[in-house]
Amino acid sequence: MLKFALYATILFASCAYLPAGRGEYVGTPYISRTVGTGVVGAGELEVEGLADVDPGEKAKSVLKINAGLGPGFEFALGFAPYYSAGTGTDSHGVGDVTVTAKYQYADGTQGRPAGIVEVEAVLPTSHAGPAGRKGETDFIMATSLGQSFGAYSLIGTYELALLGEDHLDSVVVEHGAVLAASFLVQPGLRAFTEASMVYEPRAAITQWYGGAGGGYQWSDSLELQGAVQFGLNDDAAAYLLVFGFSYAMGPVFPIARGAMW
Repeated sequence: MLKFALYATILFASCAYLPAGRGEYVGTPYISRTVGTGVVGAGELEVEGLADVDPGEKAKSVLKINAGLGPGFEFALGFAPYYSAGTGTDSHGVGDVTVTAKYQYADGTQGRPAGIVEVEAVLPTSHAGPAGRKGETDFIMATSLGQSFGAYSLIGTYELALLGEDHLDSVVVEHGAVLAASFLVQPGLRAFTEASMVYEPRAAITQWYGGAGGGYQWSDSLELQGAVQFGLNDDAAAYLLVFGFSYAMGPVFPIARGAMW
């Protein structure tokens, strides 16, 4: 934690030398569990897909539907259509379902930071056998704060995870933190990099990661992403390949939007 606090202090102190906040916020990374600072517009739907692969170890895919329920509010339902815990028998199948609520308390307009708070429940619905089925619900709370600086943006995320233990009346606590930067290389093309850590106090384990990737705006509605994440210490996985997409469906239920807001 001391090392991460030092890095965070250096990064945010350097913001004093950055130009004044301006421009549109550049999309946030998809490398780790970064939650991002944006929300779907009221009455709109967005579909997200993510696949991360640890070659020879595990693979996971996620599909999410994000719905804008009003100014600043977003609700999301996700599931893992494919989960693999390795090459052993009974280690493949459908992963868990997630239910997420997000509130954007600052929208990043007029040079101000963008910020969100998010709560997520991971429901134990996996059919991937003992390797993927834990049988307990996890709860994750996160907050992100980001600032745009013309063609690039910075974002910081803190995450608290309360992970249920199988057949035990207790939880495992994990702390996560991410520092990330996105850069608009040219219209429709962005690059991003991030440093992250996951700390489990009970086991005194800290995993450190670094990574980089990019996003390509295939059309006004569809963006494709790719990234690689590297473990920086012995407790972290060696490396992880990440692929994703986001598809904005636009206004889908305008009647509900008008009735509610």
